[in-house]
Amino acid sequence: MFPNKEYLKFIESSRQKGLDIVGTSVIETLGSTYAKPGNMILVNSHGEFTGVLGSPSLHNKIFALSKELLESKESLYFENTPEDKESGHGVSRYLVQPFFYNDNYGPLGISVDNAGKTLSRSIKDFSFEIVDDTIETKLENEIFYQTIEKPYSLLVFGSGAHVTSLLSMANVMGWETTIIDMKMSEAYVNKADKLIKLENIKDILSMDLSAYNASVILSHSPKTDDTYLEALLHSNVEYIGILGNKKNMEKKREQFNLYDDNRFFAPVGLDIGGITQQSIALSICAQIEAKKNGKI
Repeated sequence: MFPNKEYLKFIESSRQKGLDIVGTSVIETLGSTYAKPGNMILVNSHGEFTGVLGSPSLHNKIFALSKELLESKESLYFENTPEDKESGHGVSRYLVQPFFYNDNYGPLGISVDNAGKTLSRSIKDFSFEIVDDTIETKLENEIFYQTIEKPYSLLVFGSGAHVTSLLSMANVMGWETTIIDMKMSEAYVNKADKLIKLENIKDILSMDLSAYNASVILSHSPKTDDTYLEALLHSNVEYIGILGNKKNMEKKREQFNLYDDNRFFAPVGLDIGGITQQSIALSICAQIEAKKNGKI
């Protein structure tokens, strides 16, 4: 439900301004569509928004409906069918529902604190339920089940100038970003969501890193890298990448017996042929996204 941090930031920003929000969720699709079930756009009563579901005409329709529903205080179910049958686009069905500031945003507000569970909403009225189990996002018997995700999280070891582009790219993806380092160069990583300065390198071995989805070691220090890698290998982090040359990375595989570990990516990033810090950041984020989506 909150696949990136921009949704949570938008809700909090609207809350601070005392604004109401209308959420439009894709609840079902037939054929090829831009957005899939669970994708969502939020529009507040100032006309600010986050999320994109499709064409400019659909976007404008959602804006108009959002304004109407804030006044009528009703929910709406509608279907969008492409005018050009030869376009190759399919049919999408949507649930549009207002969430009011004075009600703490109802099911939307409650969902913020229930990551890992499922929001169950009727498409006929305002009834809803938080289900403790994770249920596949789907429409069934006029009930829309929407998995409550938390934003994907990236942990980066190192805070040098070479990290700035990676942070920028990760922020574009809407990932939550955390930087860990012994000597924090804050000027290069001030766009991160969280900074953690270690007093002792061994402190990392007692930290619980399993809350993070992906990690990248960019410390440029072989001994430090080994300690970070040891900590990560004892966690549930699903992607572990290290920047370095192929020869040294082969030694890492042998040293830590990582030949069959499908979490380990070294040298980190897809080979896209670039040499700038921006292209390296792109290659790393592309590889992480591919791993996240089960493509590698």
